[in-house]
Amino acid sequence: MLTRVVYKSSSVEDTKKIALFFAKKFIKHHNKVIVLLSGEMGSGKTTFTRYVLNGLGIDDREFEGSPTFTIINEYKSNIFHIDLYRLKTKEELENIGLLELLDKKGIFLIEWPKLLELDKGIFVQFESTDTSIRKIFIDKR
Repeated sequence: MLTRVVYKSSSVEDTKKIALFFAKKFIKHHNKVIVLLSGEMGSGKTTFTRYVLNGLGIDDREFEGSPTFTIINEYKSNIFHIDLYRLKTKEELENIGLLELLDKKGIFLIEWPKLLELDKGIFVQFESTDTSIRKIFIDKR
């Protein structure tokens, strides 16, 4: 079953409100959730993730930023922020143990998920419509 919701954000504050609502509606009180975040560089993926983490009890002092170089940031209660931007092959996914990690319970917020080729989860797509407005598409499959 596919559920699609579209939000518009014209500011960081709008994105924060959307992300906090998303955390409450789609993630909180679930023991396993995979969120796949895609969009162009600078489209809002990490900002959205930061505020989702806030909604899950991770405050800004604990937020480690984008894990572009570390690939995986782990937070309390099996919450993971993963950035696959630098990975180029499925073998690299296997080498870092990501596929085994995704078999476990937890909350997985994954930026640049194309290599995973997953067809189930929550897909969040960021699209800039002009310089001041972003559309955030949320598809639950």
